[in-house]
Amino acid sequence: MLKDSQGKLTLRPSAARLLESMRDIGYSFESALADIVDNSISASASSIDIINDIQPGDGPYLAVLDNGRGMSSDELTRAMQHGSRSPRDIRHTGDLGRFGLGMKTASFSQCRRLTVVSRAGGSLEARCWDLDLVISEDEWILELLDERDIQKLPLVDSIGPSGTLVLWQKLDRLDTLGDEPDQKYAALNELFGRARAHLALTFHRFLAPEYDDPKSKVILRINGAELEAADPFAQACTPSADAHEVELIRMGKAEIAVQGFTLPHHQNLSTTQMTALELGSSLVETQGLYIYRARRLVSGGTWLGLARRSELTKLLRVRVDVPTSLDSEWSIDVRKSRISIPAAIRARLRPLIQRMTEAARRPYTYRGSRQASGPGLSLWSRVEERGSVRYEIRRDHPMISVLQEAAGNRAEVASILLAIEATLPLETLFSDIAATPKSVRQQQVEDGELRLLLAAFVEAMAPGKQTLPSAIAETILATPVFAGQPSARAVLATMRKIEK
Repeated sequence: MLKDSQGKLTLRPSAARLLESMRDIGYSFESALADIVDNSISASASSIDIINDIQPGDGPYLAVLDNGRGMSSDELTRAMQHGSRSPRDIRHTGDLGRFGLGMKTASFSQCRRLTVVSRAGGSLEARCWDLDLVISEDEWILELLDERDIQKLPLVDSIGPSGTLVLWQKLDRLDTLGDEPDQKYAALNELFGRARAHLALTFHRFLAPEYDDPKSKVILRINGAELEAADPFAQACTPSADAHEVELIRMGKAEIAVQGFTLPHHQNLSTTQMTALELGSSLVETQGLYIYRARRLVSGGTWLGLARRSELTKLLRVRVDVPTSLDSEWSIDVRKSRISIPAAIRARLRPLIQRMTEAARRPYTYRGSRQASGPGLSLWSRVEERGSVRYEIRRDHPMISVLQEAAGNRAEVASILLAIEATLPLETLFSDIAATPKSVRQQQVEDGELRLLLAAFVEAMAPGKQTLPSAIAETILATPVFAGQPSARAVLATMRKIEK
């Protein structure tokens, strides 16, 4: 504690206590790893390798190796300083950094020893933060490694003419069944499983940049296996998403680009495509805004209070590109995982999103209206009344009339129909369709059942007629239960002659 002549105190933070506190800033393993990848991309790396292995005597380690522009001795020292950059500094458009804290805080959240080795065209330079050393001395001691120390580190021979190696050792935050190195290594491999999906989504516009900037492609590998982009907007999918017009919102001298994408209906997608678009959850849970900073995903799968998640809007995802110059206005945090939309932008976004959600409902509302009022003869009708919706069996349906005549007691038939309507499992249906829409199917009609069902419709709609009017035949064939049966027309032709 230092006191000057004017009565002011200079209070230096305890290095030991502050660094231990910073370890719990809120990083998950995958978000911490993403922060290291940010630095590689900011350094113009086109190839990034994430590797985990065991070093004899030191246990498991994690390394991130890139072929970026690297750092000189002074640059590396500054990069290892806490708060090396001010959040008020103007950054270039592709700089994924924010506070000058990310690499250190992300690393310390997972390990107790952080070593960075870098080359910028010359010899290798290395710096190391060892928390055990800092705590024992309670001082900000940064180790400068000499050539002999550097050569003892894993993977240093893989650094090219320029590039950087970030090395995590003393991985004390692994959730393991024991303290043995192989048990820690197994735990690290399990964490990598979750990290793959997170990185594939977070950096998808770098892994597959065909729709942004093809020259900015980054190859990201985990233990040698190249990572494929997880594109939430199905731009490379067949059929592809319906891309809305790009809307620009001006904030000061900067522009925010907003573009909606209506995903293809699940019936037009394969199971593999559907699983990819669900992003490990469901379409209902992953709808909403996907906010990017310098093309890096910051927040995704949430409406941030601008709309409600619903079954009818589950196909809508909205891409929002925020320039780095608006970091402070959007309250982007150290982890680049929390964001707050300014009030002025919320007011501009709300009507845009409302218009996009109306468009996104069409694949569902269109399908529903076609089924209710199309050329077929649906057994169910949709009834809107006083703001609510219910589904009723059509009492005027020819099949119901036949049933009533066969039963001889219309009151009993009416009671049975009412019981069916009242016990329709709407909540279960909604839950199943929301969770796994590809698994929900109507009752499959076999060939023998198809003939019996067609015969019943024919007898109900044209009793006693030897020749079936073409209008009635087309109405029967357009009914949902027959419309999806390719053999229905041929089977119907064997029952009655159809007028031409």
